[in-house]
Amino acid sequence: MSATTLKLRHRIANVVLRFAYYGRVPVLDLSTSDAEAHERPRLVIASHRNGAFDGQQVLAAFPKVQFLVSIQLLRHWFLRLFVAGIPVVRPKDVERYGRDPAAEASPVEAGCAHLRAGGDLGIFPEGSSDWGFRPQSYQRGAARIVCALAQEGLEVDVIPVGLFYSTPGRFRSRAQVVRGPSVRLPSRGDQGLKTWESMVAEELARALDEVSVNCPDQETFDRIQAQSLHIARTSKPHLASTRAVFARSFLQLQRDVAADRVSIDFLGAARGGHRVYAWWRWVCLVLMWVFAPVLAVAAFAGSRADARNTVTFFRMLGGAAAALIWIPVLIVLGFFFPWLMAAGLVCSVIGWLLLGMRRIRL
Repeated sequence: MSATTLKLRHRIANVVLRFAYYGRVPVLDLSTSDAEAHERPRLVIASHRNGAFDGQQVLAAFPKVQFLVSIQLLRHWFLRLFVAGIPVVRPKDVERYGRDPAAEASPVEAGCAHLRAGGDLGIFPEGSSDWGFRPQSYQRGAARIVCALAQEGLEVDVIPVGLFYSTPGRFRSRAQVVRGPSVRLPSRGDQGLKTWESMVAEELARALDEVSVNCPDQETFDRIQAQSLHIARTSKPHLASTRAVFARSFLQLQRDVAADRVSIDFLGAARGGHRVYAWWRWVCLVLMWVFAPVLAVAAFAGSRADARNTVTFFRMLGGAAAALIWIPVLIVLGFFFPWLMAAGLVCSVIGWLLLGMRRIRL
């Protein structure tokens, strides 16, 4: 059986949504030379910060990776336009949707089957997203998959991926990806299966913590976030455009604080100036007047989000739904008011580009 791959229409939809909302998503590659070769199936374990569309950012580094996706996200036709993956039924989904537990493969079984077939698999070990100063508790599904396949004689490359956002849910904020080196997994030796799984789970957690947000408290996180944003805004233009400066700075400051090389008092110097940036953002948004209905619907949908980490999900879906209706309207209006529509599109492109400038980007 061959591994399933992400359909072209889903790849295109993800690229369009990701680029429209965030612009280019740079990838900071910390992998070593042995991780570059793609000879074995890859298990990508990623931090989960900003809702269901975190997978879009991982796809910027691994365009063909398939995720284990809750059946909840695949039940509606509109969601299926943007969300795809290997459907899994969690215990709470069995009860919620009246599924037959005996007829459903477990997430571990589904993941193993995909990797056996040679595909790349993506997993969020935290299970659900949360905009916090450190990861939530990691589940052991990834470790179980690795150990189960190793017992069959199939080795996989496990690659940790950290996701970084300067402002969650903000249109045209920074979104950056950090790819870590392949995890060196402990050998089983004479250990029992449960003990070995625990050892593997601990190593996966350590590797993911190395490339993810993992601060000791909320104050430290806020200050590192602010200082990293300040560095990204004031860095050399060629560095800001070719490397994930924000993510690189965040990780370095996080390590420095953990090693007592930097005090949190020093990190407080980056605050301030947000009113100026907010004023410029409004100017840029006004320039995008021709897409005002799309922006308004996206903003309203974001206001309905139940948590900070789901704002992006609501805004993207709301904006996408509005765009599917409004773009055909613009095409029709273009026949009657060609110069006005052309001017509006040019202004919108200028506003969108200005929103992505490193000095005013939130």
